[in-house]
Amino acid sequence: MSMECSPSPAVFHVDLLCRKVWAALFGEHIQGIREEKGISIEEAARRAGMTVAEWVAIEAGRVPESWEQICAIAKGLKEKREAVASLVLLYAGAWEKDQYGRNLPGEIISEEYS
Repeated sequence: MSMECSPSPAVFHVDLLCRKVWAALFGEHIQGIREEKGISIEEAARRAGMTVAEWVAIEAGRVPESWEQICAIAKGLKEKREAVASLVLLYAGAWEKDQYGRNLPGEIISEEYS
């Protein structure tokens, strides 16, 4: 009797899947704002100081890694940085938590706390 051994199913990472879903929603929201304002991908990328490929990646679900990138996205969309920052809070599940349980990009440090 011969026994065949099939490969084990891929490990399912719920946290990673959830982050990907939140990131996709963040990207779709950015795309929706851009399209609503009639801004082309090329124009948004230029205004943000990014390549077209970098902007496309954001709309596809690559989340910004720093406060500076959030501000650049805001410039690309002709929005106030607070508006894009509010999207970061809305889609906070897109960011991986650090050792302190924080899941937002970059450090925003106020003078009064430093």
